[in-house]
Amino acid sequence: MQREDDLQYYYKRAETELERAQSAVDPAAVKAHYLLAGYYLDRVYNRELPAGHGR
Repeated sequence: MQREDDLQYYYKRAETELERAQSAVDPAAVKAHYLLAGYYLDRVYNRELPAGHGR
């Protein structure tokens, strides 16, 4: 199980990536930021994933 500090970190990173996606102009950059936000949100809400598990 992940520690609360880790979950807060991942949530904050997801928020940052969403902000970056919304301000990006290049479609590839927008996509990359949304993908990263998705990975971080998976870490927060899918607690079945073991630490270090990637997509």
